[in-house]
Amino acid sequence: MKFSVNVVFQMLALVAQGLMQMQELLPPRGKFWAVVVLSGVQGVVGVLAHFRNPDGTPAEAAWIAGK
Repeated sequence: MKFSVNVVFQMLALVAQGLMQMQELLPPRGKFWAVVVLSGVQGVVGVLAHFRNPDGTPAEAAWIAGK
C-alpha cells in the first residue's frame, strides 16, 4: 500500500468519524458501532501500511528515496 493511499484513506476515515459524531445520521447505538467498526478498519489499514515502504514494496525490501 502506497503512503499516499494510506494518508488519503486515514483522512477520509477521520472526516467520517467526525461527521458521525456531529450529525444525527445514526441513532446513538448505531453511532457507537459505526465508530467501533471504522476504528477497527483504520487500525487494520495502519498495520498493513506499517509493513510496507512508502512506494508500496514490502518493508523487507530496501527502499531508495526518489525512485
